[in-house]
Amino acid sequence: MEDKAIFNAKIFEFEDKREEANNFSKKKEFKKNLILLGVTILVMVIFLEIILRMYYPQKLYDDCYEYSYKNLSNLEVELDSHLGWKLIPNYSGCRYQPDTNKIITKTHNSNGLRIDKDIPYEKGNKKRVLLLGDSFVYGYGLDDNETIALKLQEDLGNDYEVIPMGVDGYGTGQEILQFFEEGLKYNPDIVLLFFYPNDFTESQNNFYFGDNPIMYISEQMTVITDIPQKNKLVYITDLLKKGSHKLFQDIINPTTNRTYVINNETILIYDYPTEMIWRNGYGPKKKPLSIEKPFSSLFLRYSQVYSLIYHKLPNLNLNIKKIKYTDRITDGMDVFIEGEYTNPANHVIFLILKLFDELKKMSESNSFEFVVVGIPEKRNVNEKYQEKFLNQYSDVDESMFEFQKIDRIFGEELPRKDIDYISLYSLAEENFDEFYFKTDGHWSPNGVELSADYITEELEKRKII
Repeated sequence: MEDKAIFNAKIFEFEDKREEANNFSKKKEFKKNLILLGVTILVMVIFLEIILRMYYPQKLYDDCYEYSYKNLSNLEVELDSHLGWKLIPNYSGCRYQPDTNKIITKTHNSNGLRIDKDIPYEKGNKKRVLLLGDSFVYGYGLDDNETIALKLQEDLGNDYEVIPMGVDGYGTGQEILQFFEEGLKYNPDIVLLFFYPNDFTESQNNFYFGDNPIMYISEQMTVITDIPQKNKLVYITDLLKKGSHKLFQDIINPTTNRTYVINNETILIYDYPTEMIWRNGYGPKKKPLSIEKPFSSLFLRYSQVYSLIYHKLPNLNLNIKKIKYTDRITDGMDVFIEGEYTNPANHVIFLILKLFDELKKMSESNSFEFVVVGIPEKRNVNEKYQEKFLNQYSDVDESMFEFQKIDRIFGEELPRKDIDYISLYSLAEENFDEFYFKTDGHWSPNGVELSADYITEELEKRKII
């Protein structure tokens, strides 16, 4: 019995050692596989880095990547008490365009126009074409030699002088104030106002760099509850006397006796002059990426692969859960593709048309041709973007929207006001893939060229040039 017990003990001891050996072997194999996996991943990353550097280079974190309070040299605007902000004179900067993975240059002349030469106020023998607009006219994401001003200059030739006054983030109200204060000094022969759908909301909100003049018609005014609606105009008159609001007419066409008729169609301006305060996240209030996301800023300095993931992944729409349309966060443009407009949307449409009327009056008193150019957003002209928009919501369908309604309204209303309207909607629809940047809503270099050619042809057809 004793021998048997010793034998069993040896067997157990042997089994323990064998199990221990197996465990050691498994751990060794696991470590080996882990190292092999790590080496494989490292080799793949190095391979991808090489491929990206050779064939699809990504933007790394450098001086052109951003501006921030540590380095404002790439910030192209400064605050202005009348316009909110304006382009910095004698400016030169750079910017990264993620769609093309290019560094673009931005150059302003001494009057704060994005052009590499000074243009005197005094006009010579050339006819002048002045461009008003927002980031499309400024040339967001485009190099100095790719802007709409440069392409129109090439198409129009040496008999014309194109003057670009586009500023990032401007709404139609700012553009007209800018034209009144500065544009008229150039004595233009033709004024092209480029209109993009977000110009509706940009005239009535503070979205960008700083506080800006807010415009609305009297009918939009909501009076405090203890004042009867019938006394609204008296209430508005009191606001004007206090100076918190201004009359648009008093700014662009002041009368000698300062007597004006106020009704529901009167255009009012709030925050004019502005307090010249930077919005959070803009100008000196913008934190550099190295502080906001130190990990990302470190890897973006060296890794093409990380840059690809960082810049492209956020553009992938992985949200498959539908929500109610009324629960959405509006982008400010979706309300203007709805089939039936609410009162706020109708009021803004009316305001913009009134502002066009004012510029038309300026054109008649200053002898220049006034043309509105309509630029569509992607949803206006592409079925895939329309489907993507509709698929976000559980309670809407295509019948509730008219995706080119703005274009239709402008096409009907502006000719009645004797205002020429050039629509780029069909052009963008027919050339969608090359009209826009892939990862951005602005027009691409090809889109700019197509638009310049089309606008030139339309101006010739209408005998404006």
